[in-house]
Amino acid sequence: MATNSLSAENTRDIESFVSEWVRDEGVPGVSVAIVDDTDCLYTDGFGARNLETNAPATPKTLYGIGSCTKSITTVAILQLAEDGQLTLDDPVDDYLPYLCEVNADPISIHELLTHSSGMPSDGSLSALITRLTGRSDQDPNQPLSSDDDFRRHIEGSVDERLTDRDRFFYYNTGYYLLGKVIETVTDQSYAEYIRDQILEPLKMTRSLFSKADFEAVENRMTPYNREDGTAVEGKLAFDERLYAAGGMISSVTEMANYLQMFLREGTFDNQEILSSESIDSMTEPYATREEYLDERKQGYSYGVAVEEFLEDTLVNHGGMMGTTTAWFGYLTDAGIGVVTMCNTTPEKRPSDLGKALLAIVQGESPAAVVPTYMLEQKAKPLLGEYASYHGIRTASVSKKSGGLHISFDDPGWSADHYVYPERLQPDEYQYSFVTDTGKQVPVEFHVNDDGVSMLFQRWQLHKE
Repeated sequence: MATNSLSAENTRDIESFVSEWVRDEGVPGVSVAIVDDTDCLYTDGFGARNLETNAPATPKTLYGIGSCTKSITTVAILQLAEDGQLTLDDPVDDYLPYLCEVNADPISIHELLTHSSGMPSDGSLSALITRLTGRSDQDPNQPLSSDDDFRRHIEGSVDERLTDRDRFFYYNTGYYLLGKVIETVTDQSYAEYIRDQILEPLKMTRSLFSKADFEAVENRMTPYNREDGTAVEGKLAFDERLYAAGGMISSVTEMANYLQMFLREGTFDNQEILSSESIDSMTEPYATREEYLDERKQGYSYGVAVEEFLEDTLVNHGGMMGTTTAWFGYLTDAGIGVVTMCNTTPEKRPSDLGKALLAIVQGESPAAVVPTYMLEQKAKPLLGEYASYHGIRTASVSKKSGGLHISFDDPGWSADHYVYPERLQPDEYQYSFVTDTGKQVPVEFHVNDDGVSMLFQRWQLHKE
């Protein structure tokens, strides 16, 4: 463990929170790094990288980082743009034939970087990951074993493009194509270019892509699936078609170097990886990815998401490859970043954990500022058994995803309703659902010193 500049209280709060997250989420092992623009402030591992041997997770444990790789691919594209070998407005057709038959205007490199091409997911990477990790008995049975298979799959999907409106579609295939653009322009394999131009200058010498290289390393994660609350050893997906969209393997220690490159406006160890102008363009939101209940928007730039958080701007990205999950993010004004990686896919992802750690470092409670924890905090006092006047009608309230499951089990009145909050704030308890007749029905909870009550249509029920 390394600590610099974090107070003892800060460190205790961080370690307590991560330990609780590991227990509550049933995560075998997780590694964490916290950095600023000058140093790595904190690194450690929690739990086991391998449950059978009880080998500990450490800051140097290698994990699959999934779609965090997209930002690495973006850095490569921007390097080539700085060198004049391509422009972001170039049609992808200039380099590859895969999308040349697409309707309307040609798709540009910019549109692939920002998932704004109008192309919905063709499912290629999802199907391949499912096959390679064995996470489902249902093999999609798509021919996806070669670049030609991918070319045919993509070419066959071009009529799916939507051109009538501006819509964000998270398009993994776009980053596969960007990887092919890099290979076409440089006459190098994608992995070779990334190693030579990004990983080595950032001293990320243990980061890798291939199965053989991964299995040659002792301090590596063992991947796990979650089955009925138990961690069951699984597989990690390796395939060259996955590399550019989500196939890199790294550690929090090395990804900490990557974050410092952003915090130092494109430089690391006195070497420029990207110009500060490219860093600015990479972190400017061009498309709206999602909107929170409090009307904040998560934008998408070049290989990173951008959103308001802690009265600051959070640049971040998560990654999931079925049996491994990761996240990185940094606050632009505060100049502090977090990397989290684990060897399974928990309900509360490393992205939730990472945002919570940023909140703790900034002196805030995760339950007050991190949406996942805000919704959990909102639901907590509402869960339990309810009854109306004289117990004529009863209900059970349990948590379901970001909302609640309200179950009535009375003779002649049995029903199940899934209700969702109108607001994100933890102390506002207005929920609603839509009936099969198209009516929106409000469900209101009141929490006070006398207890908790629920107003549901004509009924008032009190928590027992």
